[in-house]
Amino acid sequence: MIKLDFFLNTNKMAKRFSITYIFTGLLGVIFLDKFIKIYLENNSISLNSIFTFNIFFIISTGIITYLTINHMQKVIKNVEEAYNDLKEKDRLAPYEFALDHSVDEIHWFTLEGKFIYVNESTCKKDGYTKEEFENMYLEDIDPNFTRQTSPICMNEIKNTPNWRIESTHRRKDGSVYPVEVSGHAFTYNGKEYICAFARDMTQRIKNRNKITTMNEELQKSLKEKEILLKEIHHRVKNNMEIISSLLNMQAYKSDDKKFKDAMKESRSKIHAMALVHEFLYLGENLAYINVNEYIEKLLEDIKELYISQNTHITIDLNLDVMEFSINRCIQVGMLLHELCVNALKYAFKEDRDNLLCVHMKLIEDKIHIKIRDNGDGLKNINSLEKSDSIGMQLVHSIVDFQLHGTIEFKNNKGLECNIIFPKKEIK
Repeated sequence: MIKLDFFLNTNKMAKRFSITYIFTGLLGVIFLDKFIKIYLENNSISLNSIFTFNIFFIISTGIITYLTINHMQKVIKNVEEAYNDLKEKDRLAPYEFALDHSVDEIHWFTLEGKFIYVNESTCKKDGYTKEEFENMYLEDIDPNFTRQTSPICMNEIKNTPNWRIESTHRRKDGSVYPVEVSGHAFTYNGKEYICAFARDMTQRIKNRNKITTMNEELQKSLKEKEILLKEIHHRVKNNMEIISSLLNMQAYKSDDKKFKDAMKESRSKIHAMALVHEFLYLGENLAYINVNEYIEKLLEDIKELYISQNTHITIDLNLDVMEFSINRCIQVGMLLHELCVNALKYAFKEDRDNLLCVHMKLIEDKIHIKIRDNGDGLKNINSLEKSDSIGMQLVHSIVDFQLHGTIEFKNNKGLECNIIFPKKEIK
């Protein structure tokens, strides 16, 4: 502001001086003319000589005044230009401050890749001065470019909105560091330039590598846990098979038919639960089981265990694609096991075509299971509600207290059982 006041005051002083100089010159001519006349009256010089002298003096004074005024106008013009330049610098000072104190490196290039401006961050990061950058090109700090490829890159920035690239910069001491560069084209005074922003990615890459390493370690740990869990399910399944074999040995040594049938049913129930663990260790997902594949395998095993070769049976299987948790899969598996085994034991005969329908549908937020045979049905349907058999007690217990659903039996060209329970598992 001191400089601005100086230039303003200088401008005013120059104008005042010019006016004073002209006014003084005119007064000088008037008073000098009177002085000369008084002088000549007392001397022998002619009046023509006086007139000639006056004319010469006026012309000389006019020339001197003209030259002085012209010079002062030039001085005033220079002062105004200097003032305007200083005012422009004052206006741009905040922008220059922001550019120089930016974290990012800021470069301005010609379309040939020559530096025309860099901010202070660039100088500090790369080790060059602004004066050194005035004679440098892009390839001097970026080893990925040459004098031939730099103009190609500049034109690519010019023609690509939001241009961005990852590259490396080389410092004056020869060390390199990774950068992320974004660029835009702009026009100034009729010429096209490129403005590029470079950000040091050293810390970001360190963090990225650290996260990658942590993810790899977590993936490795997760894989180890998956292998361990699969091994546990495998061992549980094998242990259940051992229990089933022990029950089979007990049944083999006994001559009691009821005992043999009880052992057979127990083995079948154990197998239904062991099958869940088999699907877990053979599958890719340790949390959920494809219930469709599980039910298909379960029915095949039940059919093989309970149906003789002379009995013809058709299974109508219609299942929506669903995945169940371990608990729900065991619950549904035990339900299907009991109801299907009852149909195979009591409804089917060797002298006719037997049909077993197993349907499972997802309707809105409810799962509907229907199991129907083409047997003779039951005369007293209500007896199933108060049955003392372990199998039916197990069915009602699972539906009421574990699935939180409803169960209904009815005669429909055989015995039909309908079970409805929520899709969302209630813990």
